[in-house]
Amino acid sequence: MNEVSKSSKVKKFYIILGMLLLLLIPIIFLDNIVSDRESYKDLAVRNVAASWADSQTIYAPILILNYPSDKKNPQRPLELRNFNADISVNVEMRKKGIFHVPVYVADVSLKGDFVNPYAPLKRIKADLLFRVSDSKGFISQPQIKFAGKDFVTVYDNEYSRVLTTTDETLPFEIKYKIRGLNNLYVEPEGQNNEINITGNWPDPSFQGDFLPAQREVTNSGFKAEWTVPAIATTSLQNPVLGASFLTPVDNYRMAIRAVKYAFLFLSLTFLSFFIFEITSEKENRIHQLQYLMMGGAMLIFYLLLVSISEFLPFGFAYSFAAAMTIGLIGLYTYFVILKRESKRFPVLICAIMALLYLFLYVLLMLQDLSLIIGSFGLFLIMSLVMYSTRNVKWYN
Repeated sequence: MNEVSKSSKVKKFYIILGMLLLLLIPIIFLDNIVSDRESYKDLAVRNVAASWADSQTIYAPILILNYPSDKKNPQRPLELRNFNADISVNVEMRKKGIFHVPVYVADVSLKGDFVNPYAPLKRIKADLLFRVSDSKGFISQPQIKFAGKDFVTVYDNEYSRVLTTTDETLPFEIKYKIRGLNNLYVEPEGQNNEINITGNWPDPSFQGDFLPAQREVTNSGFKAEWTVPAIATTSLQNPVLGASFLTPVDNYRMAIRAVKYAFLFLSLTFLSFFIFEITSEKENRIHQLQYLMMGGAMLIFYLLLVSISEFLPFGFAYSFAAAMTIGLIGLYTYFVILKRESKRFPVLICAIMALLYLFLYVLLMLQDLSLIIGSFGLFLIMSLVMYSTRNVKWYN
């Protein structure tokens, strides 16, 4: 090999490195595009919340006794002893433009009792207060049963009654129906709290300060039960528990994670073509503009991934976008770079890219194991690179 040939290959390596650095610019734009689409989806969710209702938090009821004659302590809140909540959730998808937003309707039944240390009571006004985080979500008038009386309909989040009783506990029962979207939480503020939530969503995510003590998740829905004593909430401020009904695979977040691997994919693909150049028996030279065109085709993969995943499941969108990209690079290699002289390297580069895209998909799906899988994968790739260049005489 003469000095000119050696010099040209060294220069080619630095040219490829420069082109990779140049392609960092469109990678940044890709990240911004995906973030903009995610913001557009968030705007659609906010629009649905404006006309439907936002995520809901069901707060524990409060009971206050009013003593107008006691000027120092006219209002005396009672301690909530037992608090039981049974909630049945029906989730459905609402379409806003091209986006689908999970919304729900929940049948809520709250039961429990308050400790009455001021017994006996004689003609004392009691105010029972209850509320949710977004009162716009009420779709029926609440029904309240309090201190032995039958159910009555209320038209506000407060029920007042004059009490005359010797009971040391004051039981209550509240029923209403609300709607919301994405999340449903409950505030466990009693001495003993038992929360049961059932629903038709097949892939709930249990959120808040406590995980359910028992849960059952099937393809047709879920059932979750929480048992929380007061001592477990003493160190928490405004404790909540509940479930989230978001879609299990967020295509935008997955796409943003995929874009973070774009430079690595470009580097490995360009390295494959460079190794082909320096190890080929024939003088197969690839122009730097051809590298740029192939790099551009690989970056379009991410635009295809985002745009297709807005209409189809993420896995199908990923497979379709990867197949289009691999096919384009393979055909370009065979018809343009090699001029139909050989099918071996085009098939090989397609196989390499297919493995790379499969490798990326595994990393995206197994988020908790992505570091260890990625580390071993890169070690294997570097081993193959070293093996492929074993016969290259770098100084000769």
